[in-house]
Amino acid sequence: MKKILFYLLFFFTGIATYAQNTPVFNGKQLINVTTVSAWDVAQRPPGWYRIATLAGASSRANATFELRDNSQHSTLRFEAGISFNQAIGSSLTVTSHSYYNVPAFLKVRFVTSTVYSDSYLEVYVKPLNNNNNPFYAYVINPLSYSDWQLVNWTPGEIPSGYTAVEFDVDKLFSVGNMPNNNILAVNRNGYVGIGTDTPKEKLSVNGKIRAQELKIETANWPDYVFEKDYELPTLEETETQIKLNGHLPGIPSAAEVKAEGIEVGGMNAKLLKKIEELTLYLIELKKENSQLSKRVTQIEQKK
Repeated sequence: MKKILFYLLFFFTGIATYAQNTPVFNGKQLINVTTVSAWDVAQRPPGWYRIATLAGASSRANATFELRDNSQHSTLRFEAGISFNQAIGSSLTVTSHSYYNVPAFLKVRFVTSTVYSDSYLEVYVKPLNNNNNPFYAYVINPLSYSDWQLVNWTPGEIPSGYTAVEFDVDKLFSVGNMPNNNILAVNRNGYVGIGTDTPKEKLSVNGKIRAQELKIETANWPDYVFEKDYELPTLEETETQIKLNGHLPGIPSAAEVKAEGIEVGGMNAKLLKKIEELTLYLIELKKENSQLSKRVTQIEQKK
């Protein structure tokens, strides 16, 4: 019984000692910290810097990182997880990125080789006005048994036989994996990209979309074609436009669609306009056919 009590006391004393020696930031205990007390731009110009390594024998790690600089008040927090296969099972998630004026941290990359080779985590740093100001890297929450080990901002490199997968981290939020880089990104203008980290609209998708229903709001629905004062182009005028331009009037060309795509709501309105114009042409043709049929009937009756 005394031995058990002794071992328990030794165990909890060790935990307490570890907790006391663990660095603390704003009251939060951190697992590890590396610091550049005064960043010298002449010695550390803009470029890639290694902040963590993973021993090849482990080949798996997952942790939350936080990087800070003291001049632009950049704070980048992300989760970096690398798996045994180093491919589809690896991921990088940006959960928070703030700065005063311009970001100091622009990209993060995994540098990997074979399953049993060491892996490296590197960040692209653009010091700007940070000369002689401190930089910090924290590991806040290691989530796996074997984990990243911080190194003190050594120059990054891609050794022979290694490949690098880069992630753009100047985002409000981003999720990526090893083969596909950023696969979901929310940019600072609020634009969301799926399969692309450079969305050009509120939502940009690089790939197919499947849904049960899609509702699009649009204005200027072309019922005006049926109004009395609408000037319906003649078929001769339409034929001339087709011969000159190779496409229907008011409809984008194949080259324009290839370059710019189409707006679904606007395109549906344009197609409906053509359908309504075709309907008017058919009505006119029906009237002309009826008149011709009457005349033919009258001629035959006179014989």
